Amino acid sequence: MVLGTICWGGGTPRAAQAAVLGALGVLFILAPAEHRPAKGFVWLALAWLALAGVAFLPAVWFALPEWRVRFGEAGVVLPSTLTPQPAHTVEALVWLFAGLAWIGWLAPDTATRRMTMRVLAAGIAGIAAVALGAWAAGWQVPGWVSARGFGPFPNRNHTGHVLALGGILALGCAADAAQRRAWRAVPWIAAALVIAAALVVNFSRGGVLLLLGSAGIWGVLAAWQQRSWKIATLSAAAVLAGAACVLIGSHSMAARFAGGADSEVGFRVFIWSDTLAMVRAGPWCGDGLGNFRQLFPLFREASVIQQSVWHPESDWLWLAAEMSWLGVALALGIFVLLARGAFPLVRGSQRRLRMAALAGALGAALHGLVDVPAHRPGSALLALMVLALARHDPTPLALPSARWIWRAIGLVLVGAALAWPRGHDDVAEAGRLADARDLAGAAAAANRAVARTPLGWQGYYVRALVAANEGRVLAALADFRRARLIEPHLVSVPQEEGRVWAQIIPALALPAWEDALLRVGSPRDAEIFAEMLRVVPNDAGARAKLLALTQGRPELRRMWLEFAPPAEREAAERAEKQER
Repeated sequence: MVLGTICWGGGTPRAAQAAVLGALGVLFILAPAEHRPAKGFVWLALAWLALAGVAFLPAVWFALPEWRVRFGEAGVVLPSTLTPQPAHTVEALVWLFAGLAWIGWLAPDTATRRMTMRVLAAGIAGIAAVALGAWAAGWQVPGWVSARGFGPFPNRNHTGHVLALGGILALGCAADAAQRRAWRAVPWIAAALVIAAALVVNFSRGGVLLLLGSAGIWGVLAAWQQRSWKIATLSAAAVLAGAACVLIGSHSMAARFAGGADSEVGFRVFIWSDTLAMVRAGPWCGDGLGNFRQLFPLFREASVIQQSVWHPESDWLWLAAEMSWLGVALALGIFVLLARGAFPLVRGSQRRLRMAALAGALGAALHGLVDVPAHRPGSALLALMVLALARHDPTPLALPSARWIWRAIGLVLVGAALAWPRGHDDVAEAGRLADARDLAGAAAAANRAVARTPLGWQGYYVRALVAANEGRVLAALADFRRARLIEPHLVSVPQEEGRVWAQIIPALALPAWEDALLRVGSPRDAEIFAEMLRVVPNDAGARAKLLALTQGRPELRRMWLEFAPPAEREAAERAEKQER
């Protein structure tokens, strides 16, 4: 199931998400665990779920944030709950519940650990081999959704995360096999090399660092276990040799580590800074799961560019933004509790396998500081399974009631899978219907988009577009205003509004484009100003308003002077000389 999730776009397509939830549910129903998880895990998990559920309490029970007041004044209709987008919060809560159920169902089993690790390592090595072959042949693997054409995930960092975990598992299988016959380790070393090659081609620094870092953690664990400086030295040398091979073998990857044009490391710091501001401004329980993408634009200062930010480039900061630091503490408590089950690493407990798995799990948690693999089903399910493989808890006692509890959990997940939205994009549908002049259908689709995502500017924009084409000017102006209020940074929002009005009521395009000019600098402002000059009414007053917008923008002033009638141009030049 885990390998299938990875191969199906990493579990990111909506249909794949429904299938994964359904598969988990069926698994719990047909193969219910006979044990109950440790009491500490149960209490922490319940507390985490309860904290997520606080988002459904009335918003008036909490201090209302300034943005909520402004949105209400602008006519943005928000639900009475603390979470401004309950549909998004419900979906995220379902995934949180599924993840906790998954790690709770997984129990350490010495009899199956070796086979499970070998299947995972071989499967990920197979994925790496297919990715390399498809990349070399220029072939798109069905079900894979990589924007770069390499790997199953849309984002190369998540593909790198999975490959790195597969690589450390393969090395663990090699170390385990070498205990009996040295030659038995050869296939697993070969698998690790294939995965390493795929990591280099994948071009993700995070994946390379995760593999090397996990190998280093494994070396530290082994050295500590044996109380051996020799093992520590050899492990460090092996990690450094691996790093050297990567940097020497791929000049492009070396350039990325050196901070080349494609590095983007510095911008992540700006995102983290604005995310911390969002955390500080939120209530004690956070604003609710599933709300980061729509709320983050309201807190962008250091990270303002003409590009949307969908996540904070950190699993832990994402959790803090939506569930506060209390949510982070609960998640960290669960991880420490589960990781503690890997100790002691004694002989006769398959400790080589378990050390490799523990190193991978610790590396995955650290990777979550600078990326978001825990928010992707394929990478999250794998990481949780790797953590379970590291544990060596005492065999839990069988409880007759446990099987029925797990079946009930399975039924909940199957129900969630059946009700799961299959990826219907109301905004895109509204746009298509508007282009086809089906204004009634477009309005209905836009209303559905606004109802589901009241903090998404796209729904208001499409609804305003429909209203403008129907001649409902006031309604269109109100929705355009809401779209600009919700997305205060992207210039495309007011710029596209201006283009709509330029075709219907040119005078109304100017205020929208004035807002657009305030959002950008040179040279983008010249493009917008040129559009304003093309549609400005043939009126001296209107042209004077445009002239006022050119203050501090010499290029725009030059464009205005070339456009204005001679008398107005001469008057503007005289006024400028007098000011000097």
